[in-house]
Amino acid sequence: MQRNEDGGVVISCDFCGTDLDEILPMVEGHHGSVICLECVKLALEGLQAGGEAFSCPLCLQTQLAPETLHWSNPLRPKVTACKPCVFQAAGAFSKDPDVDWKWKR
Repeated sequence: MQRNEDGGVVISCDFCGTDLDEILPMVEGHHGSVICLECVKLALEGLQAGGEAFSCPLCLQTQLAPETLHWSNPLRPKVTACKPCVFQAAGAFSKDPDVDWKWKR
């Protein structure tokens, strides 16, 4: 997520609202959507099915079926990540030599 503040652009995690300068690293999806490592860790543990059809801001898929595994941060329940995007972000973080975290599939 991006917003203008004090004449500049601030980038924040779509799922928790943490600004880029407060926590690193982050992975960008389509059209400026962003997810931070802490949210990816939570998502890997909290993937679930159910609820309503949803859209994923990371891959821009819309009307995904409720039975599709997905994750929403309870702090921002209207923003939902699909399982493939969570896995792709986890893989990207895991391969980054600057990130001290490895995904154990």
